[in-house]
Amino acid sequence: MLFMKIALRNIAISAGFLAVVSWSAMAADEKLPDGEGKDLVQKTCSACHGVDTATSETHSEAEWKSVVATMVSRGAEGTDAEFATIVKYLAKNYGPPAK
Repeated sequence: MLFMKIALRNIAISAGFLAVVSWSAMAADEKLPDGEGKDLVQKTCSACHGVDTATSETHSEAEWKSVVATMVSRGAEGTDAEFATIVKYLAKNYGPPAK
């Protein structure tokens, strides 16, 4: 009987975790504007932190390049071309407000 209670509790915890992860992925997808680099931002940035960590800020292209370089130094994985695309995407969609 105790084994059944533990097993059911573990199943409930796992189901809850999967629901949160699925909801987070869907929410992140809804927040990001469409465009070249969206998929790379989702894949690369969310490997270490929520996409909203990056998208809650605005930076110029030069500043985004510096931010991305910092993430690479911390272990972000991708090619130079992928990181360049990420920088362009972030600068276009999360750059300084137009004057």
